[in-house]
Amino acid sequence: MDADSLRQLIEVSRAVGARPEYVQGGGGNTSVKSPDGRTMAVKASGTLLGEMSEEAGWVELDTAGLLSIFDQTHLAKLGVDEREARVLQYQAAAVVGGPSRRPSVESTLHALLNKVVIHTHPVAINALTCGAGEPAMNEVAAADKLPPLWVPYTNPGYTLAAAVKDSVEEYKKDHGALPQVLLLENHGIFVSAQTVEEALATHDGWYQRCEDYFGETPSELKTIPEANASDVREVMAWIRRTTDDKGRGPGFARLSRDRELAHAAADPEVATVLAAGALTPDQIVYTGARTIYAENISRVAQLLREALDEPSPPRALLVQGLGVFLISDDPGKLGVIECVASSAAKTIRLANSRNRAHNLSLAAADFIINWEVEHYRARLLESDAAKLSGKVAVVTGAASGLGLGVAIGLANAGAAVAFCDIDDDALAAAVAAACKPNRVLAVHTDVTDEVAVTKAFDQIVAHWGGVDIVVCAAGVAPPYPLVDLPVDKWRLALDVNLTGYFLIAREGARLMKAQGHGGAMVMISSKSGLEASKANSAYNATKAGELHLMRGWALELGPEGIRVNAVAPGNVFEGSKIWNRDYIKVCAAKKGIEPEEVIPYYVGLTALKREIKREDVAAAVVFLCSDDARCITGQTVVVDSGQVMVR
Repeated sequence: MDADSLRQLIEVSRAVGARPEYVQGGGGNTSVKSPDGRTMAVKASGTLLGEMSEEAGWVELDTAGLLSIFDQTHLAKLGVDEREARVLQYQAAAVVGGPSRRPSVESTLHALLNKVVIHTHPVAINALTCGAGEPAMNEVAAADKLPPLWVPYTNPGYTLAAAVKDSVEEYKKDHGALPQVLLLENHGIFVSAQTVEEALATHDGWYQRCEDYFGETPSELKTIPEANASDVREVMAWIRRTTDDKGRGPGFARLSRDRELAHAAADPEVATVLAAGALTPDQIVYTGARTIYAENISRVAQLLREALDEPSPPRALLVQGLGVFLISDDPGKLGVIECVASSAAKTIRLANSRNRAHNLSLAAADFIINWEVEHYRARLLESDAAKLSGKVAVVTGAASGLGLGVAIGLANAGAAVAFCDIDDDALAAAVAAACKPNRVLAVHTDVTDEVAVTKAFDQIVAHWGGVDIVVCAAGVAPPYPLVDLPVDKWRLALDVNLTGYFLIAREGARLMKAQGHGGAMVMISSKSGLEASKANSAYNATKAGELHLMRGWALELGPEGIRVNAVAPGNVFEGSKIWNRDYIKVCAAKKGIEPEEVIPYYVGLTALKREIKREDVAAAVVFLCSDDARCITGQTVVVDSGQVMVR
């Protein structure tokens, strides 16, 4: 593709892709033809318009080769599966270059139109295409422009391209030009022009006119009371228990805070349309063939159990008066599901204000559900399964030191991780450093406060649906000889290192029992819990206490499938708040050495003569939380480079 045409494709793609109201879930596509029209660069299937670059996201096609598909008259006589497979082969044969190899399924349709083509699914435009339809289109159209072309709903792919070809030929006979705007029923808009500027202006103009059209008779957004935390926990427990029973979980769920979805939960007219089926093909791909609609919490379990057996299981559950719960096997998809579900809810609200929104027919939905192209797009959203994929983990003390190392290790192993800590600034920095934006959550948590712990778990449940892993790592180590140990420092150690572990473990166990599919807990103790260290009374006592709590909980929770173990690290200096400057000075004085000699001294005490890093401890925690350790409970794994030979 010539450099200028590629530049134009990137420009138009990024301009449209930067507008979430145009491309919910990353849908839509673009193309630009070469100056002589012999080739066409088009968005690659399943990629994001906003991320188009010279190195990624597009394919170059031979235009004539692509249009030759229409010469294959036998295609219309083939069965759907065979026909669509043949069409994909013809499209692949037309590829002549580009960094990606699979062009957008609508490439053939793009080839029929002008040089620059934009295809999107804007909410305001879909309120027209899924609602009042062609009469409204004629009202909205500017009188001084070429009239738009209305295309009745047709299954996407070859059938749609063939239908558009016939309609475009008729249009050219009537108007002497190609249409600049095509509105596809229950699908979206195509805009074509000779320049990027004209295409964007036409596209934006249509969006604004539809916004204005539906803005004249808006349906006011309704609100619902803030959800009761116990109700949310009950629904989430049913979601995770049921999806797991069906072999689809435990997975993730989120209570949406989106205003459109809150309105849908308060407006039976919107909820009824959502429950009846999808409005567009994209909605099926991202949120399933329909939305589950429960009039009350008592109906959730039965409706969800039945829905999960459907060919395209719903990924949104609407509980009237409570809210919309989003369901996925990947936390990174929850945002996309919410965006598409919210767009569908708004489309219905706007369409209902003028006429009434109408769903795809059952036959049309079945085609999308079984269409290989949409399966391909869905697969592109999949992430490689990791050891802890599908798990939600809670880590206390995650803003620094061992807690941070463990939290990052769990995230790297595929878990969605709630970083819990009382230090908000350090917590924000820790989450930012984790580099897993879709799988990390900062949660302010005072582990010594019962109410605060409950609220922290409520936040995690509302965001991800439940908890599968609990790691207690928040801790303090007041470094005083017995005769100098202040009682308030003693009590602080008891509060953080014992009461904190108890409160976190208790709340985690309550959730795991309600979910019904077990779980894993790991207590971060210390070698000092096995072998006391000098002038460390509070730390010695609490770390030993943690080990005994762990053993008792392992016995108690074992019948529920909840495994409880401990990791007893040696001295981990990296990023530690315990091993601060003052603590190192105390240790130096205790050992009669200089502060800079403290770390080498302790490393020298180990059998391996190797400094223990945070990732070493994290690796042990990941193992204990994984299925590799499914038969291990009540045990202490010592990660100390061989300093304490006590087992």
